Amino acid sequence: MSAHSLRALKPTDATWIFEACQDEQIQYWTTVPKPYLMEHAVGFANGKTSEKKVWVIEDSTKKEVGVISIHGVDENGNAEIGYWVAPWGRGVGTTKDAIAAMAEYAKTQSNIKSIQATISDLNIASQTVAVAAGLVKAEAAAKTCPAGGVETTATYYRKAL
Repeated sequence: MSAHSLRALKPTDATWIFEACQDEQIQYWTTVPKPYLMEHAVGFANGKTSEKKVWVIEDSTKKEVGVISIHGVDENGNAEIGYWVAPWGRGVGTTKDAIAAMAEYAKTQSNIKSIQATISDLNIASQTVAVAAGLVKAEAAAKTCPAGGVETTATYYRKAL
């Protein structure tokens, strides 16, 4: 049994999302607005996002520890995923559990054949958790990823469903 579960995003999530997105690692490696303001968290928690599907990651006590989402699905059936984990949820298998749970949902969608994460070639921590979750290093990505204030080369990590 997994130590983490997923649930739908709700408006009351804005406060903890705002707090989490103050973390320098989330701001360094993701595309969250910088600076991250409460208005960003309120908009996101109220569904004002381009994401196809968003879940909150909760630990076994139902404490919110992160977010995982499907950005979109390409013409080949690759569901592009994204995730971040708050400092208080790191180091305990949060992302691995969340990817596994999200993949179970993806298997029920006829247009999704695989899940993939586009990860900066400099983001060793994210590469490590993706591999631990069963994603395999695939080809060089056709897009870049943030690493601080610069864009870096990236690689697709993919798992067939």
